[in-house]
Amino acid sequence: MGSRGAGIWSHRAATVTGMIVHFICRGNAFRSIIAEAYLNSLKFENLKAISSGTAAAVDRPGNLAAYTETLGLLAKNGIREFAKTDYGDQLTPSRLAGADVVICMNQRVYDECQQLVSLPASTRIWSVADIGEAGRVAHTESGKTLYREEAYQKIAECIGQLISELP
Repeated sequence: MGSRGAGIWSHRAATVTGMIVHFICRGNAFRSIIAEAYLNSLKFENLKAISSGTAAAVDRPGNLAAYTETLGLLAKNGIREFAKTDYGDQLTPSRLAGADVVICMNQRVYDECQQLVSLPASTRIWSVADIGEAGRVAHTESGKTLYREEAYQKIAECIGQLISELP
């Protein structure tokens, strides 16, 4: 079923009941928005993804361009309609409340979360670097585009693994 591979997991939809997955990155303009849109695009009946960022409030003014690029990437992959309508949602205890699964995009995000909220013991830490972090430093627009696409693919793979582990 397209590049998303939703058909692989469609048989599992009936087993997931009323679960919220909360993805956290730094600015809530790139990685967590991709993860939220991707998981929601799989259309599991009782599974909902949400997202926020550890530095989203302070970085919001400078992240509009990143959010716009993210929307373009989601459109290119056919899942733009599943993106949240805005960006820059700051991680707060109330925003985290009710999440059944919490995923930090990388160790840096996890460390920042520890300063802001009490994370559940079951929090997962992925290894998805942001643009500008080690492994994703680009000096050209084409380089940034390549890194955005790599991050998208890595997030899709991680979500595939997550779905296979859900009850």
